[in-house]
Amino acid sequence: MGDSTIFRRPPLFLVGSSFDLSGDPDRFLLELHKHDANSEILLIEEGEGEFEIDGKSYTAGAGTLLIYHRGVWHKEQSTKHPFRATFIGFRELQVEELPPDFFLQPGAAPVIHLQDQLPAIRNLMRDCISEFRKGEPESQTIANHYLAILFAKLARITHYTDAADRARVPSKEAVWKAKRIMEENYSAPVTLESLAEETYMNKYHLAHLFKNEMGVSPIQFLIYCRMEAAKRYLRTTNLQVKEIAEIVGYQSEPSFYNVFMKVNGVTPKKYRDGE
Repeated sequence: MGDSTIFRRPPLFLVGSSFDLSGDPDRFLLELHKHDANSEILLIEEGEGEFEIDGKSYTAGAGTLLIYHRGVWHKEQSTKHPFRATFIGFRELQVEELPPDFFLQPGAAPVIHLQDQLPAIRNLMRDCISEFRKGEPESQTIANHYLAILFAKLARITHYTDAADRARVPSKEAVWKAKRIMEENYSAPVTLESLAEETYMNKYHLAHLFKNEMGVSPIQFLIYCRMEAAKRYLRTTNLQVKEIAEIVGYQSEPSFYNVFMKVNGVTPKKYRDGE
């Protein structure tokens, strides 16, 4: 099946905190250092700073997210105050073929300008940290989920930039809507045309997307749904084969019989008898 995510493994939350500094001597200064076992993100919420990351200098202000990838040297200092920021340390992230704990390509500018996404990212970071600090049952799990959502939102900004990428999610929605229609309405006369109408897509495009996502054509999936239901009725009821054929969407018993034999390799009666 196709998959519209770039994430092969979600991040694991390690540590996080927010800080608010007014200026000299209360300022933010961390000399050149690196993290060999994890990566970090730093969100600047107010003020400005100068940052050296992997040998390059960046000036970053409010609404900027900086990424310190695992093993990358960086230096941080605040220059305009008050300086307010939140950071999170994480590991276990795997994005496509990138090195472990890398969110962006090596050498890419590790700076993300959040613009209107600032409130959402800020709240997710705070919720992540707050949940982890509760130390209650499943706090780590919940914090990890917040962090995964955060990175998914960041991915929309940095990894899905053209029309083809943006179209991937709506297309997948159409496939799963068509799938659900067949699962819930297999007894109805479902056709590719009716599925296309329900999903507002061209029928040929829908068929192509469905095959890529599910590994089978829509019609093959419909047959699968009908056969699974038929086997359930055969094993759990005393209904006649003709009645079951009608329930699962076949107008004639011979048609149902032929499809059942082709898919399952036995007759409906032999299946019911456990042969």
